[in-house]
Amino acid sequence: MDMSELAGKMLKWEEVRSELDALEAEIKSAVLELGKTQTVGNVRATFSAGRKSYDYQGTWMTWAGHEPDETRYAKITYDYKAACDDFMLGDVPFSQGEPSVTVKMLG
Repeated sequence: MDMSELAGKMLKWEEVRSELDALEAEIKSAVLELGKTQTVGNVRATFSAGRKSYDYQGTWMTWAGHEPDETRYAKITYDYKAACDDFMLGDVPFSQGEPSVTVKMLG
């Protein structure tokens, strides 16, 4: 391959890549609206609702007003989740991460 052919292929790659990026953005937007993973042929657009992050420490401190018993719940730090579970403290507040979509070829 000479330098002229290489330059042509690189320019073609840039053009095709831009088209694919735009198409991927459209697919992601549509799947985010649907809120459900879609598979067509060998392409899968995986929907993720976002990771939840629970506030066990805040729940424990609100309920008990003090640190849990160190001998039972301590690891390196307090195990607030275990303390909340043991005392059946439901309705632990959480924050929800941003939903996302990934598009990939299968197999």
